[in-house]
Order: sequence, then structure tokens, then C-alpha cells
Amino acid sequence: MGTLRAQGYDGAITVVTAEPGTPYNRTTVSKGLLKGQFGVDAVVLPEAATPGVVWRENDPAISLDPAGRRLNLAGGVELGWDALIIATGAAPRTWAGPAGPAARERIVTVHTAPDAHRLRALAGLTGSPARRVAVLGGGIIALEVAGVLHAAGAEVTVASRTPTSMTRHLGPTVGTWVAGQHDRHVRHVTGASLARAAWTDGDLRLELTDDGQVLDVGQSLDVGQSLDVGQVLDVDVAVLAYGTEPATAWLAGSGLPATGGITVDDRFRVHHTPGVYAAGDVARVLGPDGLPRSGGHWALAVEQGRHAARTALFDLGMTPAEPDPFDALPTFTSDAYGTRLTVIGHPGGAATETVVDGDPATDAFTVAGLDPAGAVVSAVGVGPALPALRLRETIRTGGQPASR
Repeated sequence: MGTLRAQGYDGAITVVTAEPGTPYNRTTVSKGLLKGQFGVDAVVLPEAATPGVVWRENDPAISLDPAGRRLNLAGGVELGWDALIIATGAAPRTWAGPAGPAARERIVTVHTAPDAHRLRALAGLTGSPARRVAVLGGGIIALEVAGVLHAAGAEVTVASRTPTSMTRHLGPTVGTWVAGQHDRHVRHVTGASLARAAWTDGDLRLELTDDGQVLDVGQSLDVGQSLDVGQVLDVDVAVLAYGTEPATAWLAGSGLPATGGITVDDRFRVHHTPGVYAAGDVARVLGPDGLPRSGGHWALAVEQGRHAARTALFDLGMTPAEPDPFDALPTFTSDAYGTRLTVIGHPGGAATETVVDGDPATDAFTVAGLDPAGAVVSAVGVGPALPALRLRETIRTGGQPASR
């Protein structure tokens, strides 16, 4: 929106949202909002003040006719368009195992501001004594949520499917370090997934399985203690953090290539669909190797949306020059029990990696991810961010890591 106006577009802009209220910075949901440091009004996006925008809040799109250029909303309204930018993002993966209604009320996701508020209440962070919480998953959201709840005094158990589940996102060295942080701070169950849940005598009883065996996590355990087979986990609330999926179900029947995300070119045009663009977590951008990549995290998604807007204006004949191919590096920060993580590029896709600063036995080091030829393609900084940030230009140019 802001980009459209900044580029001189003075026509009609309509924004369709599934949530009520103005747009806000979602990276705060599992951080400041969950901590209760501030309310959602403090993190409203500046684009919300863009002049001349019609907001259709809490009225999600339910179907699309690209040929007829019609968009149908849940409330019954049909919208026409000259250019359509799809930025529906991703939705948390759900769990369809056996559980009664009372149990399902206590199994929550953390994706929106209302989600954060609800978890704060269920986990006892709003005034009542902190409670027992299971965090199911091993990704970034699981890590951040576990850290916030642990710091608030909750009794936290993290149950992840693999011993070092962050390896796929951050590479093996940092993945191993993250697993160690879980071991140091909370009860950590690995090789475990949720099989069934029940609300029993005031407890949310979770049965966790590993290849069909029930893991014994029912007794009082010390932080880092190993777990045997045989019982269940009794908690007050469970956080389901099994990752996300592109929010494309509403596009069924539209003809768009939307399985696993919407494939777009390097300027965010949807293939073979004039006037339609996609950006952010819903998009799969073709890389130089011809393979689609996910939209990435918050900062990258914002930049993609702006780039898509510039492409749309060019295609509409409203700007003289086509934007360059999009080449911004994915960059985001996270928090692991009080230690900052700075991530640049795609560490999980590196062929090998090397430590370029610090020591992985500590909470201050930097790892560079390398391609098969030894060029730097990613960086993860644990603790100090500067050594990782210094590698940005090396990543852009395909340079080699400096020797230590």
C-alpha cells in the first residue's frame, strides 16, 4: 500500500484481511506480545495509515476467478481488480489425532495476537501461578515460546520429533547448540510426536509416541532428564508448533498453481496468470537454480510485497521501468532462552559449514554455510550479531570465508 502511493498510484486500493483490526508486526506474537511487554496497538504497521485505502477486515477471500478477475469474500461481497497481490501468508499446521472437545480447547497455536493472549491466560502468565506447558515441535516458534514461558516461571516440556530439529533451518552446528539449550533450561523429549490427548481430572493428558511406543514423561522430572517408555504427559496446556503451511486452500478451483504455495517468478508474477502476483509465505519464488523457494521470514516477506507492488504498477503501465529481479537475502532474528540468533540466507540448504567466529561450546559463535564449491551462502550468529552481519556481502558475491 505504502509502496503503491509512494510510486504515485492514486487509484483505489482495497485490502482484504481474515483478522479484525489493523495489521501488526507478527514477529512480536511469540516474543513481546506473549511476554505481555506491550499490546498489539504498539506494533501496528505504519502501512495501516496509508491514505485512501478501503479495509475489509475479518472478511477473508474464499474463491478466485483469475480469468474473470473476480474475488469472492466470505461475507458475500465480490470484488473486481486490475491487479491482485496475494499475501495470505501461512497457517499453523493442525493436529487431527483423537481428542475430545475439552482437550482440544487446551491445545493451542501461536500465530496471531489473540493466540498470544489466550496462551498467556492458559499458561498462568496473567496473574495466576504459572502452569505446566507442553511445547510440541522443534522449530523457531517452539524455541521462542518455550523461552518466554520458561522465563515466566512455567514448567515447560519441549517435545520434538528429532534430536536436533533445528538442523533443517539453522544447520547441524547451531541445531546441536539449540538442542543443548532445551536440555539446559526445560524438560526436553526428542523423537516424540503427539498421538492422542484427553482432558482427565483437570489435566490435559498427552500421549507422545515414537514409532508406536509411548514415551514415559508422566513423573516429576528434572531439567534435562532422560525419558523412558510407558506413560503419558500431564499438563495444563499444550502449544502445537508443528510449523506452517501456505494459506492456499481458498484457491481450490481457481486454476492457480498453488500446491505447496504459489509459484512466482523473480518479480512475483504468478505464472500464466496476468494481473496476479503473490508474495510472502504464500509464495514460492524460483531461484537461480530454477527451484522454488519459500517466501521466508517477516522482513523478507515485507520486501517481497513491496517488490510485487512495483511489478504490478509497471505491468499496468503506470511506471516506466520494470523492477530488477528480486535478490534480497532472507534475514531474521530469534531468541533462544535469552541468547540472540541472527540468521542470514538459507543455512539448512548449505552443503557444509564452518565456524568463523567464537566457539560452539559457548553461547557466542558464528557459523557460515557453504555451497559445494566452498562459497558462503548463509550465516548464523549465536550471541553477537556483528560477525554474521559482516558476511552479508560475502554471501551476495559468493565469496569464500576468511580464514580464522
